[in-house]
Amino acid sequence: MPFDVFICYKRYSADDLAERLRDALRESNISAFVDSVDIPTEFESTEKWWEYRNQAINECKTFLMIVTAGFERSPQIIEELKVARRYGRKFMVFRWKNLKPDITINLGTEVLNLQELQQIPFSTLGELVRNFFDSYPKLNQKTAREATLQIPPSKSPLKKKPTPIVHYQITQAIRNTSLKRLLPDVGFNIRSWNDYPLRAKVQTRVFLGDKDLGLIKGSKRWGKYLGYYDGQTKWNLNPYVQFFGHFSIPEECTKSDESLTIQVRVVLEDLEGHIFEYLPVGWTYMRDINDWFYEPTGDC
Repeated sequence: MPFDVFICYKRYSADDLAERLRDALRESNISAFVDSVDIPTEFESTEKWWEYRNQAINECKTFLMIVTAGFERSPQIIEELKVARRYGRKFMVFRWKNLKPDITINLGTEVLNLQELQQIPFSTLGELVRNFFDSYPKLNQKTAREATLQIPPSKSPLKKKPTPIVHYQITQAIRNTSLKRLLPDVGFNIRSWNDYPLRAKVQTRVFLGDKDLGLIKGSKRWGKYLGYYDGQTKWNLNPYVQFFGHFSIPEECTKSDESLTIQVRVVLEDLEGHIFEYLPVGWTYMRDINDWFYEPTGDC
């Protein structure tokens, strides 16, 4: 399968960054290749390993470098850059902020100076992820269409901030395992890819055929109403932490053969009061395999 992004990195100083960046991109439907994850382990140190890697570079749209200490001295990275040069890949360079931009790499037939390329410095994983989303043209176009910043009318205008990166999902999987829930039980997870805490309001609406079954209602606990899925209760999202939850949909959804769709709308708020409202998106249930597929939808 062709990849959108090939991630080039030094294993001993950036393997965690590469793998977690890969996860963040894939949660936004951007396929990213990392050799330690995407090449079968049985091919390690064989010709097949090099074939997998070279094919991934050949078919990728963007060759992304995570430049950390010792990057320019790695024989494997030098070979990957040679292949990328040969296939004319488009480069993105993310440089650890403590390194000087004047980094030269001897490719044998030429000397590549990374200072001649546009470099994007970063200091944390969250900054790396946000900088990618700010720089990757495909995602920038999507973000411009889908994300808007709204300031509460009761507050004075606040300085605009970059839209936070949050991933959320409807799933039958139980905490990312192979075990699955059975309807009417439905799973939900949400993760923040930011360096700062956020609060989120989640509204989850159920549609069966042409019928709008409304928002998932909460329940009372200690005499207080808690609405985790109807926007009445705020979720506290700390940096990089993933939260798992689940809820029940109406019983009639389990007995019907009609199309079943769940729409989710998320509104975020940072600790300074900035509000970020995302367009609603939906998941449609596949009854034959007890799973959901993601698709854009209209307003809740």
